[in-house]
Amino acid sequence: MIKLIVSDLDGTLLREDNSVNPEDTKALTKAAQDGLQISIATGRMDTEIKEVLKSIGQNFHRISQNGAFASTIDDRSIFSRTFSTEIAEAIYHKVLNPKFVTIVCSYDTNYTHENNEYVEGVQKRMFHPIIIDPEVSTKFREIKPSKITLIGFENDIVETYETLSNDYSDEIDLFISEKHVLDIMPKQISKGNAIRKLLEDLSLKPEEIACIGDSFNDIPMFRLTPYSFVMETAHDKVKKEAKFVVQSVAEAVEMILKENSKQSV
Repeated sequence: MIKLIVSDLDGTLLREDNSVNPEDTKALTKAAQDGLQISIATGRMDTEIKEVLKSIGQNFHRISQNGAFASTIDDRSIFSRTFSTEIAEAIYHKVLNPKFVTIVCSYDTNYTHENNEYVEGVQKRMFHPIIIDPEVSTKFREIKPSKITLIGFENDIVETYETLSNDYSDEIDLFISEKHVLDIMPKQISKGNAIRKLLEDLSLKPEEIACIGDSFNDIPMFRLTPYSFVMETAHDKVKKEAKFVVQSVAEAVEMILKENSKQSV
């Protein structure tokens, strides 16, 4: 019996205009009414998850920044991890390049060192302002970075992914969360590991959860459960990691509820 549904945001539950399809909202509401617990798991900050939940009138468990933070529906923090100052500074100076928009994320704030048209384009997808601070790299001890994000052309993202994978494999984990976006995380941070913490807190087993996503950072959670759902728009390599391909969160939820109905007979 599936007791917990975990959904990604961007490309899955959240559309490009930061809205949620009413059919997806309706489906998740019905699942909650039927007694299932629900969690969001995203690369976005926790404050952004709260904005999405406010827009759909719901309150769920929350996993943010690819698993760097996890909180329960009653706002209890059950996991958090940030970079050491030394590693954050080394990585930041390694990747800082005019070909990328480089964003430093704390628990609740995004920072970048300069403003330009590309930063303004990224800002349109954010729920909160990106703080422009030319001295951000000198403030890591105060900021406590939990993620460094690079936004750029796909071939540059892939090249940087490969370089960092070779040079810093013991210090960081990397996720291409969208084809133009590389998320650099502290070691052993993933949606999958954060979901394990949530499962422990809720006394659930991996086979009692269903996960819905669309990108490479969703693969660790797909690998937790036999009930993994990937969006039809996902990269082929991501699709191979999930059991079911769906058009929407609503379709996945419908399949989940049908599966529960069969198991309850």
